Amino acid sequence: MGSAIDITQCSELLRITRNSVIESRHYGAAVVLDPAGQVLEAIGDPEALVFPRSALKPFQAIGSLRAGAALESAQLALACASHLGTEQHQLLARSVLDSVKLGQEHLQCPASWPGDSATRSAMAARGQGQNKLAFNCSGKHAAFLAAAAASGEPLGSYLSPEHPVQLSASRAMEEFCGPITFLGVDGCGAPAPQMSLRSLAEGFRKLAASPDPAARSAASAMREHPWAVRGAGSPNTLVIESTGIIAKLGAEGVLGMSAPNGVSVAVKILDGASRGIDVLALGLLAAHGALSMRKLEELSDRLSSAAHTAGARAAGVRYLGRDFAAR
Repeated sequence: MGSAIDITQCSELLRITRNSVIESRHYGAAVVLDPAGQVLEAIGDPEALVFPRSALKPFQAIGSLRAGAALESAQLALACASHLGTEQHQLLARSVLDSVKLGQEHLQCPASWPGDSATRSAMAARGQGQNKLAFNCSGKHAAFLAAAAASGEPLGSYLSPEHPVQLSASRAMEEFCGPITFLGVDGCGAPAPQMSLRSLAEGFRKLAASPDPAARSAASAMREHPWAVRGAGSPNTLVIESTGIIAKLGAEGVLGMSAPNGVSVAVKILDGASRGIDVLALGLLAAHGALSMRKLEELSDRLSSAAHTAGARAAGVRYLGRDFAAR
């Protein structure tokens, strides 16, 4: 069994204030790498072992491409996504399955309601229930199946760690990120590798500048179709479309980002919370010249929309990522 990140490897990363008084604090670890892979800043232990979860989807998508999946740009962006399950997301996932003459019954991810409330309400109004296409990992699973079908590999065991498609994904993750220390199971049923936080940052650094055709395709797809990566107005989509920074969340307080110049950051919040994590990561990039302070302030306002209610304004609630937003 793998080791777990613990409080001794963490430092304070985020604080939530009310009327200028600190109300809550989040601890964790973060690391920033320069374009050559050298550590620019480490908060907490960058060698702490984490499950990056969905932050690894771009690398799993690279594995699917290498295993034979023929994906158009938007479909590839969806393979990298933790999407909100809008009608557009669902149709895109279905198009991947249609391309290899498969249906959603072949997906082994859970059925779910969409994360997008408007789509959820519309489906309920039509008398529709949960489905697998609406699950946030359906794009990744559809890409796995497309690769298996294209290469003539078994479909029913496509999530097995020994399946050729998963072996291709594992090789891609180790090529870009580094050693996998332990292999668990993700919430969607796919393998969930454990690695150091620095390894995750290294993967994002390479993703932004790799000459590898599959990696370039994945990075370009995320930038060309940011809506597919999460959904309109969501943090990952907003960051990608407004800056060109590749941003990918992972469950339980994980986030990886890479700026176009190759500066990358990886963050893990110990308690699994995600509030403020985007402002934190962007602030770390800005502190090392990969994002202007003006753009940071603009994005911080847009990413902290929950603090713009009348009550929040009266209380003076602020979500500060390592205090960068206050500078």
